[in-house]
Amino acid sequence: MPFSRFDRYFSKDDCRILGLAYQRACHLLGRHPKHSSHADRLARTILTFFDQGQRDFGRLAGMAVKRELQAKDTGNTLEYPAIVRPMELWEMDKHLS
Repeated sequence: MPFSRFDRYFSKDDCRILGLAYQRACHLLGRHPKHSSHADRLARTILTFFDQGQRDFGRLAGMAVKRELQAKDTGNTLEYPAIVRPMELWEMDKHLS
């Protein structure tokens, strides 16, 4: 699961919400949760919306699916969503690299 590496940053409940949102988004997009070429991008999109305050896993999934479909429709090949993220997430990225 893409969020297991963030366990130390989020509570157990938060990780559960993130995981459920990811699973649902993969299902809606028809992607395998572990073998998708865009798994990291989808996970980061969900993290971004979660960090903006959304806590409903269904809404998180829907928002992420919409973002993925927009990227597909516009031919956006960015590895990560082109949105500004709070400094805390950038700091987590540095530690994981």
